[in-house]
Amino acid sequence: MSNKDRCMAMIDSFTESQLANVITLLTSAKTLADEAADDAHCERIYNEYEQDPDKGEPISIEAFAEQLGVSL
Repeated sequence: MSNKDRCMAMIDSFTESQLANVITLLTSAKTLADEAADDAHCERIYNEYEQDPDKGEPISIEAFAEQLGVSL
C-alpha cells in the first residue's frame, strides 16, 4: 500500500472536525517546506554571488541613479 493510499484510508476514518485540524496541519507543513526551500535557494544564490570573481564593486544607490540619469 502506498503512502497516498494509507493517507486516504486514514482520512476516511476522520470526523469533519478532525479533518479541519488535519488541513490546518498540512497547510502549515506545506508552508514551512516552501519557506525552507525558498531560504535554501536564496542562500545558494547568495553563495554563488559571493564566490563570483566578476561580481564587481558595490556603489551607492545615489551613484547608480546618477549613472542611469535618474533623480531620487
